This record gives sequence, C-alpha cells and structure tokens, in this order.
Amino acid sequence: MNDKSIKYRRFSSIMRGFLDNKFLLIIILITSCNQTPNFNSDLEDNSQKIIEAIFEVPLVLEEEFKKENNLDDWSELIRLEYNILSTANSISGYLENDFNYITEILNTLSNSSDQISSSEFLLYNDRPEIKGRIKLLNIQIQKTNLNINDWDKEKGLEELDKIFKFYNYLINTIITILNENLIS
Repeated sequence: MNDKSIKYRRFSSIMRGFLDNKFLLIIILITSCNQTPNFNSDLEDNSQKIIEAIFEVPLVLEEEFKKENNLDDWSELIRLEYNILSTANSISGYLENDFNYITEILNTLSNSSDQISSSEFLLYNDRPEIKGRIKLLNIQIQKTNLNINDWDKEKGLEELDKIFKFYNYLINTIITILNENLIS
C-alpha cells in the first residue's frame, strides 16, 4: 500500500468514528444555526396578552362641597358621577373578560350623559364651559359605547381612560367656577 492510501484509510476511519458519534449533534447544530427568524412568531396573541389596568382615577366631589354649592340638587350630575365610578370599578372585569362585561355599564353611562346634556340645572345653563365639557364627555362616552366591541382590550382601556379624563376636566371646571364665584 502506498502512503496516500494509508493516510486516506486513517482519515476515513477517523472521520467514520467522528461521524458515528457526532453526526447527530452536527446535524442539529447546522440546522438550528441556519434558521431564518420567523417574524410572524414574534407577534403576540392579543387575547392572551396581560394588560395592566392603568387609568385616570375619576374625581369625586366631597359631600360638603356639593351641599354648599347646591350640587346635590343636580340629580343628573350625581347620576353621572355614580355611573362613572361604576365604570371605573368595572375596568378589571372588562380586562379579565370580554367587552360584554362592560357593555351594560357603558349603556347606563351613555344614558346618564345624555340626560345631563338636557339638564335644566342653573349652573349648567349659565356656563358654556361646563356645557362644552359635558358635550366632549358625552361624545367620548358614545364613541366608546359604540365601538368597544370592535377594539382590542388595550385600545378599549385607552378609550375608557379618555372618558375618565374628560369627566375629571368637567369636575375641575365646576370646582374652578364655583370657587371663583365664592371669591367674587
């Protein structure tokens, strides 16, 4: 046998031994390292996504403030406040369940926002700032009520948060106007 054939046999026996023992490992390494990423697998299933319930907490007028300014006689505002608080308390249930959980509460809130828009309360009728805030709140409530079943929960929470922000703007406007009247 010549020198080349001896080297070839040694090499092939070494390679055979190597391949017998390491072949499976090499195939696994080559196939796992040579994969292209699947961008579709990176997309999260929104139905399984955990959403943290972060939203603006609705303001509550103190009973003493309501009595001093006769706001306790404004039944539409009292009803709206109650329904806003009910909506805020239902957020976690909405996030854990589906949109049906909050639909009835939004319908009630929608009705009370419609009622406050037709209120005969003197402060409401005398101050266009309050009317404007109530109209914006009413629009946001109607928009959310009509569309919440079409949105994912993250978008739904975003829109519910807007309701609370508009409500807080309304309450802050009422407080500012009534405090200015006390100073004047």
